[in-house]
Amino acid sequence: MDTAVQSNLKKLGRAAFLLVTGLALPPVTPATAADIRFAVQPILDVEATRNAYQPLADYIATATGKSVELVTTYDYAEYWQRMKRGKEFNLILDAPFYTDYRIKEQGHVPLVKVPGVVSYSLVTKSGEAILDPSELIGKKIATIIPPAPGGLLMQKWFPHPSRQPYIMPAKSSEQALDMLLKGQTMAAMIPTPLAAQAMSQGKEIATVATSPQTPHITLTAGPDIDEATRGKIVKALLDANKNPKGQEMLKKIGFAEGFEPTSADIYRGYSDYLKQQW
Repeated sequence: MDTAVQSNLKKLGRAAFLLVTGLALPPVTPATAADIRFAVQPILDVEATRNAYQPLADYIATATGKSVELVTTYDYAEYWQRMKRGKEFNLILDAPFYTDYRIKEQGHVPLVKVPGVVSYSLVTKSGEAILDPSELIGKKIATIIPPAPGGLLMQKWFPHPSRQPYIMPAKSSEQALDMLLKGQTMAAMIPTPLAAQAMSQGKEIATVATSPQTPHITLTAGPDIDEATRGKIVKALLDANKNPKGQEMLKKIGFAEGFEPTSADIYRGYSDYLKQQW
């Protein structure tokens, strides 16, 4: 491994180092495994993830009559390593890159998705006058540690291994934006809605480039969740916005519009993003 790669890995932290070098993180096995081990991509920190998604875990438990444990991870490096094992989580809510991987490699079945599409934007301070991502080669860009969605999408703009920006790891997209505004980085890769919100609040940032739109986050079930249970989950979530308890749950998790049907076809090819480095 060359010196430049080692330096970058140190910046990304121990979990990312283990991820890239292929050294496995130790398995985490609960003392008593629940029927359903539900994981959500770590776009939020551990505590915030629990607060945000425990209502959904409880709703699924009520709908299925099964025990449901909400399993959290520290960052995307840990999440990706544990998810790849295929045994620790059997119900997962995350972005299309990982959804497609599990459909192809682990026999997962997509159940429902959040309506719509998402994208990420590469932003700088307004006065920088940067017009193209290539102008950021060798510059600092704040983003959540890959293989987070923003980092995966950003790689498409920097395909040459020796012509890369310096990735400055952030724990959240909000922190990445804050690092930019404080002058700690030249740019940040953040969800497009967050960029739009910042601009509407008078933050002096400008968009350099916006990624292609991808399907919103999707819930998939592993092969050890039987068809009857999968059917109960699908029905409960598709009908959630039709009853008061379901509406309350949707409001708590931040998706008041509810869920919509989905199929494996719309995710085809997204796992290719994971082949770039991860």
